[in-house]
Amino acid sequence: MGKREVHIVAVPKWVTIGLLVLVSAAMVSLLFYLSGKTYADGREPLRDLLLRAMQRGPISPNAVLASVMPAIANVLFFVPWGFVMFLVLDKPERSRGRTYLVTLVIGALFAAALEVWQTFLPTRVLAAPDAIADACGVLAGAVAGHLRKRIRIQFDY
Repeated sequence: MGKREVHIVAVPKWVTIGLLVLVSAAMVSLLFYLSGKTYADGREPLRDLLLRAMQRGPISPNAVLASVMPAIANVLFFVPWGFVMFLVLDKPERSRGRTYLVTLVIGALFAAALEVWQTFLPTRVLAAPDAIADACGVLAGAVAGHLRKRIRIQFDY
């Protein structure tokens, strides 16, 4: 038995940039679509959970889940964007640390721009503290973009 051929698919940079634009547009469209369709009662579940914990009141697993879920959703929302942005910025002549930093800064600015834009929508989908979770999602996506060079996935037939 001989070795199997390794096929390398080279994706042009313009395709990657187009994918970044597509992912960004999908995120903006989703936020616009969700505006006005969310249930907003003015409460902040994470703050309520922390207050209850400080008062040593009972904390149910459902309350913990309701408090943590918006942050998890924000992280997952920005992972694809961070992944593609890292791919766009990754160059052999640029250090990985610099690529991470630039990806994180641009991602934080994009998240902040979305937060500011949402203040003009009928109802907000995200709140200002969500920018931290957004940045964590960008960072997780950048890590995944970096790992794509170190992990080789082979599908057997």
